[in-house]
Amino acid sequence: MTCTPTTGTFRLLDDVVGWDQDAVADLVGFGDPAGVRLAHAGASPDGPTRTELLPWFPDPRLAPGCGPCGWYLLSGKRLLRRDTCDGGWVPVWPPYCDPRLLSAPTAVAARGHRIAVVDSGRVFVWRNEGDHLVAVIGLRHAKVVALAQDEQVLVSREGSDRLWRYGADGRLCEVVRTHVRGEIIGIRTGPGRTIWLLTEEAGRFRIYRDHGESTLDELAAEVPFSGLVRADEDGFCLREPGPDGEVTSCYDWEGQPREEPAPETGQFVTEGEFTTFRIDSGISRCRWHRVRVTADVPPGTAVSVSIVVSEDGEFADSDWQTAPAGVTDFLVDQPPGRHLTARVRLSGDSSGTPVLHRIRLDFPRSTSADLLPAAFRQDPAADDFTERFLSLFDATTAEIDEVVERYPALLDPAGVPDGALPWLAGLLGLSFEAGWDAETRRKLITAAPALYRRRGTPAALKDAIGIVFGVDPVIDELPGDRHWAQVRATAAPPT
Repeated sequence: MTCTPTTGTFRLLDDVVGWDQDAVADLVGFGDPAGVRLAHAGASPDGPTRTELLPWFPDPRLAPGCGPCGWYLLSGKRLLRRDTCDGGWVPVWPPYCDPRLLSAPTAVAARGHRIAVVDSGRVFVWRNEGDHLVAVIGLRHAKVVALAQDEQVLVSREGSDRLWRYGADGRLCEVVRTHVRGEIIGIRTGPGRTIWLLTEEAGRFRIYRDHGESTLDELAAEVPFSGLVRADEDGFCLREPGPDGEVTSCYDWEGQPREEPAPETGQFVTEGEFTTFRIDSGISRCRWHRVRVTADVPPGTAVSVSIVVSEDGEFADSDWQTAPAGVTDFLVDQPPGRHLTARVRLSGDSSGTPVLHRIRLDFPRSTSADLLPAAFRQDPAADDFTERFLSLFDATTAEIDEVVERYPALLDPAGVPDGALPWLAGLLGLSFEAGWDAETRRKLITAAPALYRRRGTPAALKDAIGIVFGVDPVIDELPGDRHWAQVRATAAPPT
């Protein structure tokens, strides 16, 4: 174990403890467990963007079908259906039976075997995937449509925050005042008659669930991911599972295949930063020790941290110590001082953003150099080098110490990570079937000592079956009901 003469402590900057941000520019997510990140470009810095919403609110010209990889596409005056066998697009109606009802269609929706299309102030509704026209709804300036349970049809008008609800025969049932902010540009229906709305107001998108504002995470938890990941003026892209992983297929608006475009740019600002308040160590002339940064840094992005230490909060611009971009663990090379101020800068190429999760500030300085004889520390310049040099080894041994300290937790069936359960079971001579979930494995490991003591008994077998299959079996040992010995009667002795 690492031995140091003094006990160090630390200060965290994260969403739980707080980031202590003072000045913030073009960064968001300070209260989000996901982390601090670059703001979105445009009127909605916090998001979501239209691209992020595409898997749940597709472009109005696209609608997911009922089968796997099934889609409908409006292409000019045609309604196309995706062939799930070869991935191509074919007309819903062959030329010889095309009803020729569509003149300028703008939106399509599908649910089960029903299809609805908005076209020039009318909404056409078909059953059996276009074989049977069941309703023609007249509504001026109709914009988007959705098919709900009980064969209901939901329609919104351009520039309106209301919903028109129609029955299966096309008769108006009611006009719903949603009281949402902005214009409704997307409608989705979820489990339990839930209605999700997407609105736009001055370039900002909002999600509503049953008249209350919601979040993208809540939407993703209830509405299935459709696979649409991109849509622009040139076409769209679908990301779907394949035999060897996810496959991205891109098409133009005529349904013809095209090359996958380059990653979309302009989603995020290219640079943002925040500066903290003075962080008080509580120690006069404290020697701050180490800064550790936890962040996700995709290619094309960077995180840079600068710090300055002061006793009374006064410092010059030249006093800042800046770690090189990409360095997430460095020693504080500053004069002693009670307060530390941090400045964090995030940058990217506008197509992605780094995500900052946590900053850890260790203080006061405590290294293994403190254990050396005084003769080794007489020269101040050499002493500074010795501290910094030995800190490299201290950092490595500290990680090993943490693993050793956490090792007893690996023997706790309730707290061990799922991936370590087979290892823990191996210590007890247990092996698992591939189909058993983590909870079943934990119960077996916990019950193993008691089961071993009663191995071979009906009670132990009953408990084991109950844990694995979740049933209460009745075990009837037939040999116990049979005669295991019998005395034959002999003939009476002769008289």
